Amino acid sequence: MTDAQYQTALALFGQGRNAEGVQVLGQAAAAGHVPSLSMLGSRLLSGRGVAFDAAAGARLILQAAERGGGFACATAAVLFARGCSGQPDWPRALDHLQRAAELGYPPARAQLRLLSGYRAGIDWKKLRRAVDIAAWRKVPAPLTLNADPLVQAAPGLLSAELCDALIARAKPLMRPALVYNELEGGNTAGQMRRHGSAPFYRYTDMDLVTEAVSNRVCALAGMPAANAEALQVLNYQVGEYFAPHVDFLDPGFEGHAETLRNNGQRVSTVLVYLNDDLAGGETEFLRLGLQHRGRKGDALMFRNVDALGRPDPRTVHAGRPPTRGEKWLLSVWILDRAAPDNRDPALMAAMAGR
Repeated sequence: MTDAQYQTALALFGQGRNAEGVQVLGQAAAAGHVPSLSMLGSRLLSGRGVAFDAAAGARLILQAAERGGGFACATAAVLFARGCSGQPDWPRALDHLQRAAELGYPPARAQLRLLSGYRAGIDWKKLRRAVDIAAWRKVPAPLTLNADPLVQAAPGLLSAELCDALIARAKPLMRPALVYNELEGGNTAGQMRRHGSAPFYRYTDMDLVTEAVSNRVCALAGMPAANAEALQVLNYQVGEYFAPHVDFLDPGFEGHAETLRNNGQRVSTVLVYLNDDLAGGETEFLRLGLQHRGRKGDALMFRNVDALGRPDPRTVHAGRPPTRGEKWLLSVWILDRAAPDNRDPALMAAMAGR
């Protein structure tokens, strides 16, 4: 009965009849059907075809994980690593990832291999024990390119294998890149200012590799991992660019003021160059007379505010277009407080005690 309801829900979603699909899926989930629990939880966590409800989605995902759902275990791992239960809980996150690997979920197995450094092997417990998140936060000493405002380069922040994994994960999610709308707040299409593509990450698009990378880039900026906004992987084809802009939120703009109250200030930006088979594509700081483009895996970190935490207009910068090949870039904005997703009281309550 529940298998039939699940298949019916899939058909309804395929026809765009989302409300009916959710209703049928909910019936199967209420009966404890693991694929239905996983799918409905995933949709609630992502807002795909249903109103976004992270707390309700987490409850369903955790139920599916307890019943042996591989996808659900891997998704629960992300929630624990991100601190959605109140604070980052990497031991519990890795326990869930190990369980997902043991259940045969291929992405979990790939993540464990990347995180542990083992290229082969099926002893998932051994691979899980080899993951050291503290080591991910040990970063190379950066090179100062400009002292005030601070701009630093960190060669070799990410391995070539990690760079390739980030690109591969982002490709299916790519869409035209957005820019922040200074007048209204929020992100809007801005083709006159920004050309290129970027993914939009939801909870179900993240994994423990992206979370470990987030830990590493935050360590470079000297900030907790919980302060990172969702990762962005940007792609620019020949001639595509990001026009001069700043990354801080300006309290002088009405739209920015509300975002500042809710989210906090973007105090730092970390960029990681994910490929080096291109020409052009430099990051240029127009008021500093500085251009930089690292090699694959190299990072660039800069402060967006001054020593008193005020927006620093000297940080205006541009993403120059590649003249040959394509440009892949990881971009992370780091806030002065935990990101909103990591301090959702309803989500924390849903995960309490799990």
